[in-house]
Amino acid sequence: MIFSGRTCCGKMSDRWSGLAGLPVVVAGIALGMTVLSAAAAEARSPSPLSGLRFRQALSQRVSVSWVNTSSDQLRRHTIRYIARRASQLWRVSIVLDRRVDPSRELDIVARNQPVGEVIAEIARRIGAMTSVTGHTVFLGPPEDAGILRTLVALRDAELQSLATTPRLTDRRRVLLKRRTIRFEDLSQPRLVLESIASRWGLTIEGLSRVPHDLWAAAEFPAVTATEALSLVLVQFGLTFTWNKDATAVELVRPSRPVTIVDTWTPRQKKTLRAISLVHRELPGVKVETAAGGDVRVHGTWEQLRVAESLVRFGRRPRSPSVPSRFPPLDRRQFTLKVTRARLADIMDQLEQTGVRFEYDRKQLADAGIRLKQTVAIDVKQVTARVFFKRLFEPAGLDHAIDGLVVRLKPKVPTPR
Repeated sequence: MIFSGRTCCGKMSDRWSGLAGLPVVVAGIALGMTVLSAAAAEARSPSPLSGLRFRQALSQRVSVSWVNTSSDQLRRHTIRYIARRASQLWRVSIVLDRRVDPSRELDIVARNQPVGEVIAEIARRIGAMTSVTGHTVFLGPPEDAGILRTLVALRDAELQSLATTPRLTDRRRVLLKRRTIRFEDLSQPRLVLESIASRWGLTIEGLSRVPHDLWAAAEFPAVTATEALSLVLVQFGLTFTWNKDATAVELVRPSRPVTIVDTWTPRQKKTLRAISLVHRELPGVKVETAAGGDVRVHGTWEQLRVAESLVRFGRRPRSPSVPSRFPPLDRRQFTLKVTRARLADIMDQLEQTGVRFEYDRKQLADAGIRLKQTVAIDVKQVTARVFFKRLFEPAGLDHAIDGLVVRLKPKVPTPR
C-alpha cells in the first residue's frame, strides 16, 4: 500500500489525508490492502521493496504535503526527515549522498504524482539528481548521480569480459547474486565497504582514498556487488577496477567523461534521419555512422536508453507499463468508522487505494454541496455500492461506479 503524508498545524506527526487519529482508519479491501495510521506504519517499518514491486511503488500515484508551519526548530521538515519518511511510507530505499546537507529545510507538496517524480522533485529542489540503481533511489550531485548507472554498467561489462573460464564464470555468477546491505547510524564508510566486500568474498585495495566520515543508517535492497560498491564509492567521486580473477578490487577515480557505447540498426534503415533525431533530442551526445548503416552512440546509461528508442523506433521510450496494484471496486469490500471527518479528506485517502473521482466542481457548487463538509460513517466489510451510498448520500450526492472511477453529481430531489 502507498500512503500520503501530510503535516499541518505545526505538528511533526504525519496525517493521512486528514484521517489520522480517527477511531478506525480507512478501507480494508478484499485483497488485504489496508490503510494504516502513521504510528502503526512507523512501528512496522517494513523492508524496502525490490523487483517488480519496487517498480510498482515508483509508478504509484500519491498525494503528499510536507510543509514547515511550526516555529519549533525541532519540528521542521528537513531533507533527512522527508527522505526517511518517504522511505517508510512508500517502502522505497532512498539514499542521500554524503554531500547533501540533511539539515536543510524543504517544503514539498504534490498531488496525484508518481512516487518517482515526487522523489525527483525533491532532488531538483536541492540542486541534486536521482539515479535508480538496483532497487535504490540515490540522490546526489548531478555530476556523480548522472554517471552512477554508467559506472555500474562499465564494471559489469568488465566483469563479463573476465569470465573466460568455467571458474571465472562461476565467480561472476557469485558477484551478480543479489543481497541486501544494511548499516546503522554513525557507520564509517570504510567499514561499510569492508562489510560489502566480505559479503561477496572480495578484498579492497586503496581504502585510504576514502576519508573518515560518519553516515546515517541506510539500506540497499537486493543489490549486486557492483551496485553496492558503487553506491558508496560514487559519494567520494570514486569507482573501482577488478583484478584478473575478480577476487579483489582497487579504488580509483574514473576518467571523465564517463560514457558507454552501443550500436543499433535504425528504423527503416534511415541512418541520417536517426542521427539527426538523436542530435535533436540528446544535444551534446556523440553520434556516428557505423558499419552497414548502423548508428553508434556514446553517452551515459540513461542517454543510451533514450538513444536506442530514437534510433530503432523513431521516438523517445514510453514510460514502463506496470500492472495495476488495485482491483476494480466491484471486487472490493470496505470497512470505515469515523465520527467526524471531512468528506474531501476521506476521498483523498481513497485515492491512495487507486480510486479516482470525477465530478463537475461548478455543478456541485451551484447545488450548494461542499466536499469539505464533515461526515460520519460506520460500515464493516460492505460492497463498494453500499459503501459509497453511505458515504455520499448524506452529502447530497449520487454516484456511479465504473472500474476504479466513481462519478459524482448532485442528488436529484424526489418529487412529492
